[in-house]
Amino acid sequence: MKKQTQELIFNGALKAFSERGYNETNMEEIARVCGIAKGTLYYNFKNKQELYIYILKMGMEQFVCRIREVMDPIPREHVVERVEQLIKVHYDFTREEQDFCRLLTSKGWVSQDQHFDIRQVLADYFQFMEAEIDSGKGQGYISPTLDTQTTANCLFGLFIFMPMRIIVWGDTSNLPEVRSTVKEFIYNALGLKAPNKSWSDEL
Repeated sequence: MKKQTQELIFNGALKAFSERGYNETNMEEIARVCGIAKGTLYYNFKNKQELYIYILKMGMEQFVCRIREVMDPIPREHVVERVEQLIKVHYDFTREEQDFCRLLTSKGWVSQDQHFDIRQVLADYFQFMEAEIDSGKGQGYISPTLDTQTTANCLFGLFIFMPMRIIVWGDTSNLPEVRSTVKEFIYNALGLKAPNKSWSDEL
C-alpha cells in the first residue's frame, strides 16, 4: 500500500469508526470519509473487521514508538524519572489522539476472533508496561504486593478513558490541578517509594 493511501485510510477510517462506532459504520461510508474509491478500500482490506484491526494496530504501534522514544534515553535505575515520563507520554497521547482512544473503548470487539486480534494489538504495549512495573518492584520503588498484569491494565484504563472526561466536562484535562491529581493518584496506586525505605517499616 502506498504511504499516501495508507495515511488516507488510517485517518479516514479512524474518524468514521470513532464517530459512529464499529457496528454502525460500513465500508462504503469509510471510503467516502477517506476520499477514496470503495474498490481501493476492498483491494487493501477484505472486510471491515480486517480494517478495524489494522487501525488499532497502527495506532498502538505509533503509541508504543512514542513511549520508547521518550523512555530509551532514561537509565532503567532512574525509576521515578521513568514513571514521571510514562505519565506524561500517556497524558499527552490521550489528549492528542482522542479519536483513537475512543476507538479503543468502543463496542467494536464483537467476536471471539476479534478479542484474540485485540490482544495481539495490545501485546507490545503491555509487555513494555509490565516490564517497567517489574523493574520498579525489583528495585524497591513500587509496592511488591501489586500484581503486575492487573496494575498495567489499571494504568491503561485510567488514561484511555481520559477523552471521555473531555467529552463530558470539556477539555479541562490539561489544567495543573487535574494533571497533579492524576499523577498523585498513580503514585499512590503504585506505592511509589524511595528505594532505601523498607516496606516493613510501613506495616
